[in-house]
This record gives sequence, structure tokens and C-alpha cells, in this order.
Amino acid sequence: MDLLEQTLSTGQGASSPLISLINFLAVSYLSEYFCVCVVKPSEEFVLVDVEIPTMIITVDERFNRTLLQGIEHGCQAFIVFQEVALWPFLDSFLDVHDDSDQRSARKKLIAVLDSPDSEMFDKFCAHPAVRDLPDLLMIVTSTENDTMLFYTTDISGDGTRGTVRVTMLPVTPPDYFPDKTKNMKGVPIRFQTLMYPPFTYYAETTPENANARKDPRYYQDDTPIFIDGTEPRLLVEFCQRKNCTIDAYFDEVGLWGGVSENRTGTGILGAVATRRADFAVAANYYWLGPYRFATYSEVISRSGLIVLVPKPKIVAPWRTPFLSFSKSLWMAVAVAFAVGVCSVWLIEKGRSHIVGSAAGGHPKSLSDSLLTMIGFYMEQNAFMRNDLMACVFLFGALLFAGFMVGNLYGAGLAGIMTIPQFEKAIETRHDLADTGLTFVGNDLAWMFALMPSPQAYIQKIVRDFKVVDDDYMVEHRHIHDVGYIGERTQFGHFGPVDYLDVESSRHFQLLKEDLSYQYCVVILTKTCPFKQSFNDLMIVIRQSGIQYFWETLVANRYLSVTIQQNLLGSGPSDSDAVVLGVSHFLGAFLILSIGCSCATIVFCLECLYAKLKRRGYTEVLVRSRIEWIVRWRNDRQMRC
Repeated sequence: MDLLEQTLSTGQGASSPLISLINFLAVSYLSEYFCVCVVKPSEEFVLVDVEIPTMIITVDERFNRTLLQGIEHGCQAFIVFQEVALWPFLDSFLDVHDDSDQRSARKKLIAVLDSPDSEMFDKFCAHPAVRDLPDLLMIVTSTENDTMLFYTTDISGDGTRGTVRVTMLPVTPPDYFPDKTKNMKGVPIRFQTLMYPPFTYYAETTPENANARKDPRYYQDDTPIFIDGTEPRLLVEFCQRKNCTIDAYFDEVGLWGGVSENRTGTGILGAVATRRADFAVAANYYWLGPYRFATYSEVISRSGLIVLVPKPKIVAPWRTPFLSFSKSLWMAVAVAFAVGVCSVWLIEKGRSHIVGSAAGGHPKSLSDSLLTMIGFYMEQNAFMRNDLMACVFLFGALLFAGFMVGNLYGAGLAGIMTIPQFEKAIETRHDLADTGLTFVGNDLAWMFALMPSPQAYIQKIVRDFKVVDDDYMVEHRHIHDVGYIGERTQFGHFGPVDYLDVESSRHFQLLKEDLSYQYCVVILTKTCPFKQSFNDLMIVIRQSGIQYFWETLVANRYLSVTIQQNLLGSGPSDSDAVVLGVSHFLGAFLILSIGCSCATIVFCLECLYAKLKRRGYTEVLVRSRIEWIVRWRNDRQMRC
């Protein structure tokens, strides 16, 4: 005995067989939902007496607001009575769901009508909301012979681009809600993406290799399209299993775009939010802006936001003698050197008072003390006093200290001259913020994940980001004055790299840590009828591990293997030892040149001073200077 015969024979205490049938259908097929909305005309009396949550909504001037409140409170299935309530419900269905924060999948609709004609069926099938309600049961009652007929929609494609055909078919009990996602009968899915390997890729191809068609709303030609990438492969696999087709549009102008609060948008994100597309992928994250008017699928993969920065340059050769010690160590050595010079000079002064100047000659001057300390640090011979125990202790300590400093400097210099030295590398997020390096990308969507961060250094990174076109990125790849934003995929590849060539890729390296990481998802319309079926397939694919194979295959096809190796395996420490050359001694030659120049200038001044002194000019100059100072002081006193 089918469901209708059971209901009519039992009655279940209801006021009419129709209400009993509705109650039975609600219990059998709608009890899985959080709440069921019953939509009826204002004059209609409906009694749905079942033990499931229900909400009665009357069609009046506040119907849209009431329906939105019902959906916000959990209405996931609907029972609509009479044609006068059906049309307002269908007209409001898409807009109300877009304004709602609820995103339940597999919504069901039971429509109860009184003897509709063929025109009403045609109007019903042409309504855009019907395409998003495949789980539909229409109950047609006849007052003349007290019969009830059951219908559902048959949604299919007719083989042409962009065409969806909806017809009414009778339902055979007891399968009142057949699963239409098992065979979608060639229904075209409006798909949007952009060129972004290894995530997405497309190209024109031959009909036998094509897996998609151009969306006729954007393209006049019907050139076959091959779409590929780690994310479009999911949709291709879904359509192969579920018998659907793909109408694709590639937005290389708007790119990802964005969505405004007034439900307008650009790019692939705006296309889904405004229902110009059903399905969009291009490494989309869980962004808050598009989520206001769309929904997301289950996680596809993990992706890290990362910056490609210029490699540190080799330190100038003239700095070689100064690289053995760090700045702080050089300061410590300089302080110790100054203390040593003062100590030698002071102990020489004290010694002359103790033993007299006749014993051991004249005490050392300040210049003698300076040369003595230089001799200690250079591990050269230096004259040391030994007639006082204080001298023995002092010169012994200075000799040991100079020996240690000289050996440490020599060891450090040997390593510096053998292994090339580089400037400080940009390796972390903090390094990127501290250096203030401008890094570029082709869309503001790169920063969506970082903009909400309250951390100051992250906000500085956001301010350093600059949106540019592709020509700008190509022009600066050999200048090395900017970084490039990109993504590190779940299995270790980097993209995009279309602005780099093999030579320029040798001069860039990735940060050692991601700026942030998020999960890539598909952006869908809120009432997408195949969302749950697609999520189920995607979970199976993720569990199989085949995505690793897909990513490797796509990366080898569409990304330069040489560039990937240069970027992923590069770093300033990769350089091997080098043979010593003239450039290693530029620092020593520079010091020698400066020393010789200073000695020459000072020698000339000393010669001039001695010549003037012999002619008596020195006393005259000093006397005139003293007289000028006396006159200046007297004038100042008179003014006061």
C-alpha cells in the first residue's frame, strides 16, 4: 500500500485527507530539518499537526520580512498552499536567502495547488527559483473527483550552451523526492575562474580534448575549452560522475574582485554574489566580504600567503677587513684598545716618578703607547718594561689580550675571505615589516586575509603592499627593488610565477614563514542545489590522497620546473667557497691608501710648520692671535 492509500485510509485524526497527507509527508521527509515553514494565504486555514518544529507564514504586505525572519530562525523546508501564495514565495526565494545568514543545503518544497492549468505549469517551470529547488513535490488536488496528483520537476540541459530546460513529470509513489543529483542530465553549471596555475588553468583546445564550453553570455564563439588545475579538476570530476556540463567564463580583467554591502561586485567573487555564476575557484579563501551574499564549500586544500623577496646582495669587498667582528664586538675591542693605551701611558708616567727618568730612558709618550697597543693587537714585537711589578702585570695582561684578539680576528677573516658574505636577508614577517620593502600583486584580494589583523607589524605589511599590473611586475624582475606576493601550495609549490624568467628567479627567495595561511574553498550561491553532493565527493577525493598527484602533475605541466627549483631551493647560504682574488684585498688596499694619504698630508703640514718656525713666523702668529683675543675680551667687557 502506497503513502496516499495509507493516509486516506487512516486519516490520522486530521480534518481532511489532504491535511493528513501533508502531515504524513512532513513526518516522513521533512523531520530531518531544523524547522519547516508553512506558507499560506491570509484566508486559508491550515492545520499541520505533526511533532516537528513548524512556523506559519501568511502572505501579506510584510511577507518578505516575515519569510526572512523564518529562514533566519531555521526554516529549511517549505510547504506552500495555493497558487496565490506560491508566486510571492518563488519571487522572494532567491533574494531572501541571499539576505539571510542561514545556508542550509538540500531545501525541500511541497506545493499544494487546486487544478492548475498548462499556462500555470509553464510559468512555474520558467521561474528562476525552481532551478535551485530540485527537491520539489507538487500536489494537485481536484474538487470534482476528489483526487490528488503528484508532480516534480525534471531539470536538464538540451545540449546547447547556457540552456536549462525545466518540465513537470508525474511522481510515482512512494519515491516522492528522487535524488536528482545522481543524474543531472546535462545541466550547465556556470563556472568562473582566472588563469592562476597551479590552482587553475585553461586553454582553447579541440572538441575531443575539451571538458568545458564558453559561457554564451560572455562569448559569441563556441570554441572548445580545456580547464585544468588542482581546483577545476574537482568540478570536472563531479560533472563526469553526475552528468552535468560546464559553461566557463575567465575574468582576466576583474580577477578576484570584491563584493560591496549593496550586493554589487566585480570579478569572480562578485559574479557569484550577484548570481551571474554558480561556481567560482581561484584559490579563494574564507573571505568575509563575499560570504555576506554567498557561501563556501568544504575545504579543498591549505594554502600559505608568502612573499618572494630579493636575495641579499654580496657585501662590498672593501668591507672585508671589518666583517670579522660584529658591531658590538668592534666596540668592545675599541674600548679595550683605548683603555690599554691610557694604561700604558699612565704607568709610564708613574714609573718616571718612582725610578726616575735616568733609569731606562725617557717615559713613553702617548704616541708610543698607541704603537705599543697596535703591536700587541697585531701580534708584533713591542717594547715592554720589566723593572716594576706593575709593568709586568700590565704588559702581561695586554700581551695575552692582544694575542686573543689577533687570533680571533685572523680566524674570522679567514672564514670571511673564503665564504662569500651577504647583507642581512629578509626571512621572516618581522624582517619584511622592518625593511619596509614594497611588494606587489595584481589584486587587493591578496590582503583580505591580513587586513583584519590588529598587530602593528602586519598592518605595516599591508601598507607596504601595492597593486600593480603585469607589465610593472615584469619590468621590475631584473631591478630587484620589489617583492612579489604569492602562495605556497599544500604540497610545496609556489605560484604565480608568470612574471619571472629563469634568470630573474635566481635572484629571489621565499620567506621562511608564511604571512598567513588559510584554506582554499569554492564560492557558491547560497541556494546552490548541488552543494551537498559536491561536498560529499570532495571529501572522498581528499581522503584518497590523489590531490598530491594532481598538484604535481599540474605544476610540471604549467609551471617551469627550473623556476620552481630556483625559488624553493634557494638561499644566500647556497654559495660555495670561492678562490681568493684581488677583490678580497680591496679593504686592505683601502686602509693602506687612507693611511698613506693621511701620513703624506700630515708630513707636509709638519714640514710647513718647521719652515715657518725657523723664520720666526710662528711667534708672530701666536702673538697676533693673543692680541686679537685680548681685544675681543676688552670689547665684550665694555659692551656689558
